[in-house]
Amino acid sequence: MQRQAAEDLKRLVTGALVDASLPYEGAQAFATPRRLTLHVVGLPEAQPRRVEERKGPRVGAPDGAIQGFLKSAGLARIEDATIETDAKKGSFYVARIAKEGRAARELLAEILPPILRAFPWPKAMRWGAASAGPDGLRWVRPLHAILCTFAIAHETPEIVPFTLGGVAAGDITYGHRFLAPAAIHVRRFDDYVAALAKAKVVLDRDRRKQNHPRRRAEPGARPRPRADRGRGAARRSRRTGRMAGRADGRVRQRLLDIPPEVIRATIRGQSEVLRVGAT
Repeated sequence: MQRQAAEDLKRLVTGALVDASLPYEGAQAFATPRRLTLHVVGLPEAQPRRVEERKGPRVGAPDGAIQGFLKSAGLARIEDATIETDAKKGSFYVARIAKEGRAARELLAEILPPILRAFPWPKAMRWGAASAGPDGLRWVRPLHAILCTFAIAHETPEIVPFTLGGVAAGDITYGHRFLAPAAIHVRRFDDYVAALAKAKVVLDRDRRKQNHPRRRAEPGARPRPRADRGRGAARRSRRTGRMAGRADGRVRQRLLDIPPEVIRATIRGQSEVLRVGAT
């Protein structure tokens, strides 16, 4: 579900950027059990400058029609409009209005909330007062933080200002819930990835696969117990954003006086661990 959510986030946001005349160079989406991340590069500072054409009344029209046209087009006098001629319609006034593009940061603050509010989670929940009403936010789990910043190259990133479900966007994220729960201030994406790694969270799924204990073999290390070959358990373990590692422990024998198949099925179905046995 997390991988699909990351792709949905990328598809919805990049589509909205194109519709808003904000071209971009590339986008990457990531997912861990407790976060969705989208990194978009190459966004302009603002929309491109554009010229709008507004057709007016025919030449020689009553003064009331002329004044209404000037007011709607923002022109001071009729001489500021151009005259075009059509074989069927005759001559008429046309106002060409130059408009500066809106700032990308301002547009992002308008684009993102509707996308997140209507996000296509297969399963979603409500929680707390902020999601109690008919228009309250529904999310896959309670939403604790939104990190959203924008900057063009070589400039200091700024927070994109919006609020969703009572949570204001900012420049703070958090690491591993138990091993590194302190707040992390983020400037750019590279800082974000490095800070999460120090806080025991690996953002990229391929790196989590590479770091998984079943894939690492240290030269000269003593043989380790053999991991259970259940693919589902290994897949779930690699899918987490936590630092995978080995922990040795014991379970009281009286708790193990049940068929081994029951123990394996319970671990595979209910735990983010791999059962290991003697080599």
